[in-house]
This record gives sequence, structure tokens and C-alpha cells, in this order.
Amino acid sequence: MDDPITTEKLRIERKQFFLDLHENPRGQFLKVTEDVRGRRDTIIIPSTGLIDFRDALERILEHVDLDEDEYEYVEVDEFGNDVESNEVKETDIEEGPIS
Repeated sequence: MDDPITTEKLRIERKQFFLDLHENPRGQFLKVTEDVRGRRDTIIIPSTGLIDFRDALERILEHVDLDEDEYEYVEVDEFGNDVESNEVKETDIEEGPIS
């Protein structure tokens, strides 16, 4: 698959999400990948359905009890580390002999 047109990465709790906009001869599509400790699940949403998908998500959010002040956006690198603080999570470090 070709490189994405644009990509967004989200870290939510122990999950990392990749939202990649791609294009093929049939049109554009959004590839949403969930990565949990190396296990990946993916869904594909054709661009023709993105507005409906967004609208459905907005309707669901109307029923979710969230305090937006509790959450802050954290940019993460491809390993899930906080880019701004440049801290590596201890749980992400594999122990073993150093070569």
C-alpha cells in the first residue's frame, strides 16, 4: 500500500490509534488501525462514508459523560512516547542483555 496522504496518531490509555488517509484507483479511504501491545486491528472507511461516520460519532458523543478538562492532547511518536516530554515509558523498555 502506498504512503498515506495524511496521518494522525492518538494514544488513548494503553491503545494507540493510527488514522491514515489513503487513495487507490477506486478513490480515497480512511484506514483506522488500533494497536494494543503489538496486536493490530484495522477497519477501512471509504471516503463516501466519512461524513456519515463523523455524524454518527457526534451523536454518540452527545450521550458520553466526559469532562473535557480532564483530558489533554499528547503528541506521541511511533512507539507511543510523549514527544514533548521526550520520556520513554518504563513499561515500553525491553529488558535483556545489551549487545
